[in-house]
Amino acid sequence: MSAVPSLAIVAGGGEFPDMVAAEATKRGTRVFAVRLANDAEAHTLQGYEGIWAKPERMGAIFETLRANGVADIVLIGRMKRPRLFSLRPDFTTLRLLPKIIPALCFGGDDELLRRVRAVLENEGFRLHGAHEYLDTLLVTEGALGRVVPDATYIADIAVGAEAARRHGARDEGQAVIVCGGQVVAEEDVAGTDALIERHGQKGAVLVKTAKPQQDRALDMPAIGINTIKACAAKGMAGIAIEAGATLVGDKKATIDLADRLGLFVVGIK
Repeated sequence: MSAVPSLAIVAGGGEFPDMVAAEATKRGTRVFAVRLANDAEAHTLQGYEGIWAKPERMGAIFETLRANGVADIVLIGRMKRPRLFSLRPDFTTLRLLPKIIPALCFGGDDELLRRVRAVLENEGFRLHGAHEYLDTLLVTEGALGRVVPDATYIADIAVGAEAARRHGARDEGQAVIVCGGQVVAEEDVAGTDALIERHGQKGAVLVKTAKPQQDRALDMPAIGINTIKACAAKGMAGIAIEAGATLVGDKKATIDLADRLGLFVVGIK
């Protein structure tokens, strides 16, 4: 009899790690949880075997995965960019740091994640995208709920889509905020939630797309209930996200909430 396939979920914050785990389990895959300290929440992947770990302790993580017969990995969830001088690396991490430091100090998230992928693959692990397990959460083209943008907002979305792609090509972020035909703010390393909190305003539109060069096995744009709440709290008009390349957490509940709060959510090419 063949062994049960195993999948390590390296988990940050938010609902997506548990969604991937549930779907993997449904498919008959054994889930092993690697909950990242300072990123994952206390309830993340409860009930699954696994460990809590710091990302700079790569040796301990690799050793544990190998001891448990796990070679396949999904990285998913909100993860804060590590600060180099706060790290307490083990020997394995010290050996691998020269491959990562240039991106950690000078590169964007996409460059950093590409280097992380190379490290993992060189260590014998196989990386999988969360969308392989959450394909039903991928955004489709068009309005996802009952609220539909009018011509003014459609024009803002077009401006935002072009700006977001340019911004992403520079590996600086995935999202922008547009209001009255003007880009008022672009996402930085603080992320989408911070962008909305700092620059969200009445009548504005959040536009979020994948970076043109983005490795979707490592990082995909995503929104969820908290994104809807944050935009509504600022009086924003709606959200436009890239169809086929963006995940919506708890999709039905998220779109139902957007409908109740009067926000449009649309998938764009």
